[in-house]
Amino acid sequence: MADLFLLQILSKRRNIVMSLIGAAFCAVLYEWISIKILGTFGILYIAFHLSDLTTKFLYNSLPKQLIENTNDKAVVITGCDSGFGNALAIKLDGIGFKVYAGCLDVRGEGPQELKTKCSKRLSLIPLDVTKSDQVSAATHLVASTLEDRKLWAVVNNAGVACSSEIEWCPINIFENMLEVNTLGTVRVTKAFLPLLRESQGRVVCVASMAGRVTVPGFTPYSMSKFAVVAFADGLRREMQKWGISVHCIEPSLYSTNISVVEPLYKSLKNYWDQCPDDVQSSYGNEYLEHFKESLSAHMKRAKPAGKITEVVDDMLDAVAGAEPLLRYVPAMDVQFRSRVLISMPIEMQDHVLNQYSPKIPPAAVVAKRSMLPPLKSPYSGQKRPPLQRHMSMPAREKNLPETLQEQEENAEPASAFQFS
Repeated sequence: MADLFLLQILSKRRNIVMSLIGAAFCAVLYEWISIKILGTFGILYIAFHLSDLTTKFLYNSLPKQLIENTNDKAVVITGCDSGFGNALAIKLDGIGFKVYAGCLDVRGEGPQELKTKCSKRLSLIPLDVTKSDQVSAATHLVASTLEDRKLWAVVNNAGVACSSEIEWCPINIFENMLEVNTLGTVRVTKAFLPLLRESQGRVVCVASMAGRVTVPGFTPYSMSKFAVVAFADGLRREMQKWGISVHCIEPSLYSTNISVVEPLYKSLKNYWDQCPDDVQSSYGNEYLEHFKESLSAHMKRAKPAGKITEVVDDMLDAVAGAEPLLRYVPAMDVQFRSRVLISMPIEMQDHVLNQYSPKIPPAAVVAKRSMLPPLKSPYSGQKRPPLQRHMSMPAREKNLPETLQEQEENAEPASAFQFS
């Protein structure tokens, strides 16, 4: 498979040209710059990456220092029904923050359990980030109940996911991904910015590694998270003049409600049933089943629920850390893998990420291949001509034999050695 991939890469004219130009630059540098200087540049490059990884390892290992005087600060968190938001609310309440926990259903099991685990400072607020009236109501509630506190941070954690190939996925699902994950983040942030300007506080956006790299079958989700990363970058640069810092959390896949397979299967069946007949026949039921198997295998790679503290600790540092980072990628192994993957050429990324796709082609592709005539050798039915070398050696004499057989026929028999 690797050899086939390399052949595919080299078969493209652009890559061949790039390789030749790269070889030419190597030759020029080798000629103009001494090997000692080239070696120094190579050592510096490696040392830079190793020092960066070592620093991140030490930073992840050492306890993080938190800000003081948290009792006069409040935090708004969206998506506290379960998962990261729920766990973060417990931690922030435990260190003295007043927490406004936004939930889709404040009477649900998750929010009610959260209420029992936290102090009376915690407030559950109904907050559907797709509804402007609920966001506006939440803003007025927070502003009217802060008392002598200041709003210190807004954590945009609410999000949804789906899995489907692009051709199967209805447009309204794309719209829903963007409405919740992207526009919900924008809507909530804009509503609370006036309060954050007063406190010179922080905005935390929970994106995803899917906001840097798109895995096949998760394109609608990745689109929304790419947009969140772009929003966080733009907002950070625009809010510097107000003293507001913006931080982005980009976790990999963890075992939360968003990664449970059964709801994804149910949604996938719904998308498939809405597909036109020609699309269903082109892909075939066998391909659909293999897609479900690939989805299940991908979700089994999710980090266990006990590991979500990796993400929550980074979210805590983004909200309450004395020296917060601008970008967090929880866990050292994910940081290393993401750096390697993002640094790859696009063709190599495609090769790696296509491992998550079904292993069989769609039905229409199989049918098309079966209709193609079998490949035939150009020498079938005739004697294959012997291989001949031309211009491999300079011609020093005229009338050289054209073939090895002719040379052997014209050669004189060697005489035996005679000893006197």
